[in-house]
Amino acid sequence: MKWIKTEDELPESGVPVIAYVQNVYGSMTRRLRAQYAAKQSLPCIGEYADDFAEYDDKTDEYWCPVGWYETNEFEECHFAVEGEVTHWMPLPEPPKL
Repeated sequence: MKWIKTEDELPESGVPVIAYVQNVYGSMTRRLRAQYAAKQSLPCIGEYADDFAEYDDKTDEYWCPVGWYETNEFEECHFAVEGEVTHWMPLPEPPKL
């Protein structure tokens, strides 16, 4: 598997990938499970939705702003990635048992 530059290509919206993140200070990097959210593709729920999310009158729903979100497999809460995602790659296939 090879790293893909985000300036060359973005993953399909809502699909978990491994993201390579340059932190906000520029000196450290990290890899994490994340997803890219295109416009109105990631619903935003919770008590702070009206402060953070974009509201759509037509659908009567709140949506996470376009961007990268750390993704937990079994939670509906998505945290915006702090720092710049510069590269990504698909998650590897699970081992065969």
